Amino acid sequence: MLESFEIKNFRLFQHLEVRRLNRVNLIVGKNNSGKSTFLEAVELYASNASPTVILDLVESRQETWFSEAQPQSQNFTGNSLRHLFFGHKLPQVGQQGILLGEVSSSKKLHIGAAAYQNKNDDEGTIRKIRVSDFRLDLLDEDLFNVEVFLVAEEGGKTRRLFRLDRDIRDIRRYSYRTLYETEFKSTWQIVSTENIPNRKLAALWDLTSLTNLESEVISALRLIDDRVSGVAFVEDISQKRSGENRIPLVKIKGIDEPLPLKSMGDGMNRLFHIIVALVNAQNGILLIDEFENGLHWSVQPQVWDIVFQLSEKLNVQVFATTHSRDCIEGFDSNWNKYSALGAFFRFDAKEKLIRATEYTSETLTDAIDMDVEVR
Repeated sequence: MLESFEIKNFRLFQHLEVRRLNRVNLIVGKNNSGKSTFLEAVELYASNASPTVILDLVESRQETWFSEAQPQSQNFTGNSLRHLFFGHKLPQVGQQGILLGEVSSSKKLHIGAAAYQNKNDDEGTIRKIRVSDFRLDLLDEDLFNVEVFLVAEEGGKTRRLFRLDRDIRDIRRYSYRTLYETEFKSTWQIVSTENIPNRKLAALWDLTSLTNLESEVISALRLIDDRVSGVAFVEDISQKRSGENRIPLVKIKGIDEPLPLKSMGDGMNRLFHIIVALVNAQNGILLIDEFENGLHWSVQPQVWDIVFQLSEKLNVQVFATTHSRDCIEGFDSNWNKYSALGAFFRFDAKEKLIRATEYTSETLTDAIDMDVEVR
């Protein structure tokens, strides 16, 4: 479990330190203060700079956009990945890039650019030799014998992730071995503001159903409707896209036919996504963006209670964001109940830098009681 977290040169964060993390962590702040970015940084660290995660991060924000009006040379991978770095600018070869890790650790994950030159050794074998003198503004030129990579470095070891001078549309296709061989630091699950994609949700439920964890999910759904007795995914042949044609149905006591989960309302749907992701993040990390989406204020304290209990039972570290005062109050009431498990912090922009203000359970409760704005 992460006890603290430090970020350098990642998106909005030139340098951010959160010195006290816990089992269940709630993050607040104004728009564009870095809440979602913090979740991205934790995911990037947990994935050990997985190439697939890196590409997902830029694609999720449409930073891979390409227009027919653009010169073809502008669509190289580095042009999209620059958005991951502070100031939207790739670090030069040899300069510090993104740094992620625990505050007190001297062994942090570094993501930056490196240039290599192909040379023949004495036996005629071509080897990549790292070179230090290279300017990234030459990426779109056809340079003989020079390849520029995004690299991940930690503890004196370097991994080449992929070439920055390649068309980003080809990166996912060119080598499955390179893209999927990363050894993760931790397992993790994500519930975004739009929930989990249907194909992944169905796969997660397949891992949950017929296990002891299935009853935890059903029990959670009963917070919203106490008649729920079961869940199943079935094929929907009206869906044309392959892999998207399995939908969740719920069995309701007193109703003969099962009902589509989405017909039960946004709250039931959101709760199902959160709890299924939580039980599948066992011994890992759960990331929830805008926890309160779809959940009525009256049910949020009970949902937080389940999150606190299951996260401890299943050894899951939870990071969630919110804009909602009701969500904060629900979190606070459970933090007081499970005093050793929670952490709360707010991001603020000060002099164009993002800073984290950490609260204790007492100061958060006092702020709520005095009607002080903490969001």
